[in-house]
Amino acid sequence: MERPLVIGGGVGPMAGVALHARIIEHTVTDGTDQSHLTVFHFSCSSRIPDRTAFLLGKESVNPAFGMAEVFQGAWEALQSLGYASWGAVGGIPCNTFHAPKIFRLFQEELEKRSIRIRVLHMLEETLRHIQERFPPVKRVGVLSTTGTRKTALYRTLLEEGGFEVVEVPEARQEMVQEVIYHPSWGIKARSPVTEKARNQAVEALRILLNLGAEAVILGCTELPLAVPEREWEGVPLVDPMVALARAMIREAAPSKLASY
Repeated sequence: MERPLVIGGGVGPMAGVALHARIIEHTVTDGTDQSHLTVFHFSCSSRIPDRTAFLLGKESVNPAFGMAEVFQGAWEALQSLGYASWGAVGGIPCNTFHAPKIFRLFQEELEKRSIRIRVLHMLEETLRHIQERFPPVKRVGVLSTTGTRKTALYRTLLEEGGFEVVEVPEARQEMVQEVIYHPSWGIKARSPVTEKARNQAVEALRILLNLGAEAVILGCTELPLAVPEREWEGVPLVDPMVALARAMIREAAPSKLASY
């Protein structure tokens, strides 16, 4: 039996929309609306503090609590509509949310509340995606928020997986952060993506290519909005949302996972 999907959105809002779109794009259907998977998408940005701010000590409230409340509401909705019998598969389209300080507490909260939604780990699924799709790659570039970088989320996973990690020089990290967070032209501030955000993201990407990256993870869910290409100058660009979307379909209804 197919299990429903739950998107813990709002982190940021467009990232949740993009994950939902990826799920639709990677689902095999018979051409009817009814053959698509059931998706419960909750976007409650005001309940969930900024993840990077929390990890950098600028926000005292752990975002895990707000997201747990969102999943509590999702679980109650699943029960109310008769979708809870087989449990559900969830995903949170925010790389930084998967920092252990946040994600582990979130998982503990789900267990305390007896919420039977299996939430997949976006970064682990991204690693698996690279291993399966790009087996020759050994040197991986990562573009991410400062919070993700400082907590070494991708670096730890990738190095444990046998990869060498390449990041922009520390002095250029603020350039990447601005692409996402700049209040006037950053991706979170403006839709569609501004030309300045696109150009600055491409500049950061080229730095990684010049450092010898054989694949690049766009390690903030907003970054693929600025650089939607699947490769750049022959180098694969890895979108963690694609990895997460495909993993969610795989766990909910494997026969409906499209070839890629």
